[in-house]
Amino acid sequence: MKAWTGMLVVALAPLGASGCGGNSSVPESAEAGELVAEGTVRQVGSAPTVTTRIETGDGPVVVIGPLASEIARAAGAVARVRGISPGDSGPKAIRAESYNLVSVDGLSPLVGVLELEDDRIVLRTEDGQGVELIGGSARMREATGSKVWVTTRDDGRSIVRWGILREQGQ
Repeated sequence: MKAWTGMLVVALAPLGASGCGGNSSVPESAEAGELVAEGTVRQVGSAPTVTTRIETGDGPVVVIGPLASEIARAAGAVARVRGISPGDSGPKAIRAESYNLVSVDGLSPLVGVLELEDDRIVLRTEDGQGVELIGGSARMREATGSKVWVTTRDDGRSIVRWGILREQGQ
């Protein structure tokens, strides 16, 4: 495994997803030949050639593949992306197979799909847990069915910030 991170380089050793607030879309251990990039998500360029990349301590890593647009919507967050090499000799790149958000504005985000239950906004996380959110806006209600990230106050329910990663139906 080759890893690019914001703080260190890890080569040929598994990298777990511990300490990420349970929001992982990433397997707990890396397979041989798997790439891992961790750092700040950035979108670079202008339409129609906007590139999503992870700014690591070892330089930028371009994110490609079907998850690139989802990861791009987390611009400014710190993410851990796992995938494989695209096989070309261009700039450092990763074909994203999974990712998790490590932090947004220094807070550990919850990631899941928004649902309405008895007029309450609930975030259904990937492990099936439902978290009732407090302080959701009308816009958040309209986003029911979308995959989102949410940062909360210490109570784990009161919304600080949120953003859409994938619109409903996509």
